[in-house]
Amino acid sequence: MPDIETSCVQCKDTFLFTEKEQDTYYQRNMMPPQRCQKCRSKKAAAGEDAPKRFEIVCDHCGKHDQVPFQPKVGRSVLCRECHEASRSRARFA
Repeated sequence: MPDIETSCVQCKDTFLFTEKEQDTYYQRNMMPPQRCQKCRSKKAAAGEDAPKRFEIVCDHCGKHDQVPFQPKVGRSVLCRECHEASRSRARFA
């Protein structure tokens, strides 16, 4: 099977449906993709199965960020950068 050029139904860009992907889709009895990889990733992230994100304000620097858990009242919450910095300091302490 040769590679197939397909047009994405969402962004209209042309993408390759490679021979290897075709084989995988055939083995799993799946329909060929209608969206390019970028649009498939966006659709998956926006789906109901995607983890819920919660808006926070970092208790250390005041930056707005999102976290994958429901913050609890009375517990500090950090943005990604402050959390990574505190983890690296804890490793070397």
